[in-house]
Amino acid sequence: MNNRSRMMLYALTAVACVVWIYQSVKESMSDGTIISTSNIIFLVCIGIAAVYCAANALIIWWRQPGKDDEDGPSSNAAEDAEEETEDSKMDSGSPAEQQSPQINNQ
Repeated sequence: MNNRSRMMLYALTAVACVVWIYQSVKESMSDGTIISTSNIIFLVCIGIAAVYCAANALIIWWRQPGKDDEDGPSSNAAEDAEEETEDSKMDSGSPAEQQSPQINNQ
């Protein structure tokens, strides 16, 4: 799943949670159970889920590159690629170490 799909899923879930809270509060007020312990715990849990989903949607949205960005998708991707090539050069060792043991025995 790409970031755009994940962002939209988080946003949709946050909106659904807010609508659920609204509907639950409206129903609780009409039947007089708004102050019940179970209702308060339920609303707090759904509220936490709504805030979590909305925050994650915003974080993903803010991290997406804009049309005006010059660096492209991510400047960190280029840095990561450079680190990987440096690591692979350091891990390769000397040419004599890379030869098979049969060649070294001859």
